Amino acid sequence: MSQEYKSVWDAIEDDKVNAANLKLRSELMMKISEYVEQSGLTQSQAAKYLGTTQPRLNDVLKGKIEKCTVDRLVNMLTAVGYKINLRISNAA
Repeated sequence: MSQEYKSVWDAIEDDKVNAANLKLRSELMMKISEYVEQSGLTQSQAAKYLGTTQPRLNDVLKGKIEKCTVDRLVNMLTAVGYKINLRISNAA
């Protein structure tokens, strides 16, 4: 019998709190990757606009989620004009 999950993070992370955090970080990281790709900028140039360093941006682009915090990712997106909206709902 197979089990259904709402996200890959729910499938690989037993702790619901950690799964929610990983899901949020991955969504922010994907948006940053999309920004860099669409901008046509080099990593160094994009890092300056995002208010970070090239090595830190590279961590994001390589999917190194363990090196990325929610606040850092939000700051990066906000620096280039993104508006972050948060939707919270009762899981029950």
